[in-house]
Amino acid sequence: MSDTPLIQINNLDKSYTNNNKTVQVLNNINFDIKKGETIAILGQSGCGKSTLLNIIGGFITANYGNVYFDGEEVIRPGRKSVMLFQNYGLLPWRSVMKNVELGLEGINLTSKQRRERALRYLNMVGLEDKTDLFPRQLSGGMQQRVAIARALAIEPKLLLMDEPFGALDTFNRYNLQDELLKIQEKAETTIVLVTHDIDEAIYLSDRVMVMSKEPGEIQRAVKIEIGKPRDRSGDDFQYYRKLILNEFHLSGTKPPIEYNI
Repeated sequence: MSDTPLIQINNLDKSYTNNNKTVQVLNNINFDIKKGETIAILGQSGCGKSTLLNIIGGFITANYGNVYFDGEEVIRPGRKSVMLFQNYGLLPWRSVMKNVELGLEGINLTSKQRRERALRYLNMVGLEDKTDLFPRQLSGGMQQRVAIARALAIEPKLLLMDEPFGALDTFNRYNLQDELLKIQEKAETTIVLVTHDIDEAIYLSDRVMVMSKEPGEIQRAVKIEIGKPRDRSGDDFQYYRKLILNEFHLSGTKPPIEYNI
């Protein structure tokens, strides 16, 4: 992991006006993200974490402050970053291969080059034998792996993930979390993950940004100093779990929903 910041987030404020009433969603958000780092933005519903993710990706503009990506101010979405949602976004009439190739169709590649690159990333997520199947023929976990392969095939510097495993059962979610760790190590992609699952944040990330709400602020940045992959039942893991839970108790808010067997 490089010490050079890939993302710089400076003094972000965001508010919305509805029926002549202004609601501040984010207040004075400041942090950097290093190249190759995985950051979790953790908080309960309504704290502005998805809004923050969308500002980082250039899908929403802040009222005040700036985001810099690779030294350039973010003012619109770009090909250097990709957003991955929990609803997968696969086209049902396209095969697995054609879904992964979709993001490559605007790039100056031959059809053979597109297929080779798509196959490389399908192999990375363990679906090289499912290329001719359609989304309806896949499990939810497999569909999410196709979506991850499609996002990575563009070879972005930044992968933005908005609760991508929230709709999956516990076992599929754990398996995909392990797959994501392997993929991130191979592709060296920087990841920003929005979640309300404390265990997921600790398991996947290098740092956890704990957000309070009304307005959303970074209450505490927690550096997770445990090697990967991590033992969810280990003392070190439980230490960080208790530390983060305590942050929510200190703020007077209910902790985020957690998923445990």
